[in-house]
Order: sequence, then structure tokens, then C-alpha cells
Amino acid sequence: SWNWLNDGMLYSVAKEKAYLDLSAAIAIREAFQELVDKPTPLFVDLHLTTGQSTEARNFFSNDPEHISLLTAVALVATNPVARVVGNIYMGLVVPKIPTKLFGNKESALEWLLPYKNNG
Repeated sequence: SWNWLNDGMLYSVAKEKAYLDLSAAIAIREAFQELVDKPTPLFVDLHLTTGQSTEARNFFSNDPEHISLLTAVALVATNPVARVVGNIYMGLVVPKIPTKLFGNKESALEWLLPYKNNG
């Protein structure tokens, strides 16, 4: 995935149609660790994501190192497959940090604003 920091927010977007497994989840965490030195809000664009393994889902929601990097997570699903992926994630996990699914980028970024200076 492409991962970058801009104006106090982390962004993560799949480079191509991607099924996220545990190794991909760990690679994403490692990229975040290189980008941030304090908890930061995360914007995730799911539009090219085709699914994620149970192990990846558990990692994103339970790994203490991953969670410690983030203040909140906005998942953006702009197509039917992405919405299914996002809804499955939201339905199967109890996030330890504020997490919400959105249908558009603008609403997601607005929701993340209050989480920019936390941590």
C-alpha cells in the first residue's frame, strides 16, 4: 500500500487490488512506524481492497504497537466491495480506538480533524 503523512494525518491506500493478509498488515504497521513519532489519525482508502484475512483483521484491531501509533481510524469505502470489507471489519471487531466507516473522503477527513492533536 501507499502510506504517507500529510498535515498531521496518516494516509493508507492500496496500490492495486489487494487482499490483506497478516504479512501485509505487519508491513503497513512498519511503514507507519517510520512515518510517525506520536499517535496520529489514520485515513484508509479501501476502494482497491478486496478483503482481509482474519489474522490481519485481528492484528489491526489488537496489536498494541499498531494501536499505539493511532488516535482514530476513518475507513473510506466508495464502492460495493470496499463497503463489504469495511462493514465486515466493523462488524467483527471492537476497535480500541475511535473507528468509523465513511462513504466519501470529505466526511472521513472532517471526522478525523479533532484527533489530529491528541497524543
